[in-house]
Amino acid sequence: MHMHRLSNVAAVMLGALLSGPLAAQMPAAASPPPTIEVTGVGEATVTPDRALVYIGVQTKGRTAALAGAENARLATAVLEAVRRAGIAREQIGTMNYNVNPSYRHYPDGRKPELTGYDASNTVRVEVRALDLVGKVIDASLGAGANNISGMSFYASQLDATRREALGAATADARASAEAIAKAAGGSLGSLVSVTSQMNDGPRNMVMQSMAMRGKAADEATPVVAPTEQTVSANVIGRWQFNPAPR
Repeated sequence: MHMHRLSNVAAVMLGALLSGPLAAQMPAAASPPPTIEVTGVGEATVTPDRALVYIGVQTKGRTAALAGAENARLATAVLEAVRRAGIAREQIGTMNYNVNPSYRHYPDGRKPELTGYDASNTVRVEVRALDLVGKVIDASLGAGANNISGMSFYASQLDATRREALGAATADARASAEAIAKAAGGSLGSLVSVTSQMNDGPRNMVMQSMAMRGKAADEATPVVAPTEQTVSANVIGRWQFNPAPR
């Protein structure tokens, strides 16, 4: 019991010494060095070499079964025509299929009248040779497709282009950080951290409607692919700031 009291007294005396002159001589905790954080943006371009074409077949029928059967007949013919145009089976996929009732609406408020059913089937065709795009469109329309809902062009190889955009974004971020450091009267120190984000952006989309066109056209559908696709990147970098010596 006596030893416990002596320990308490020693702890009190040590606390008093630390809070007195001895504590005043201890250095304060150092504040973290200042940093500069900026966002850089970079872009690079690439030439598209592939296309996606969205081909639709829309049919009507007195019953859902009739509308669906007619749609299936035409869709099968369209798919066969697309494959004969040079497209492999694995490059074709169904995007959407619907069968819905169709009504006639009256302005006088009478109950809508069921007039039949509409069936719709849309497939996505990947064209890996751009000179086949017009041929695929014409073949599908000639076989019974009555809607081309959209087309997009893209580049199949983007790795080198992404790296180029990232390099440009990093250089842009560093240049901005150096300008800030100079304006603040110091210099840029070592890199602390960096993060990146790719923004491939929307593919060069060409939306068009080619409803009810058949084989009567004497010339192939002209399709002009864009010469460039832009890939952009953002880089957030943080560097140490070295203040000028006083």
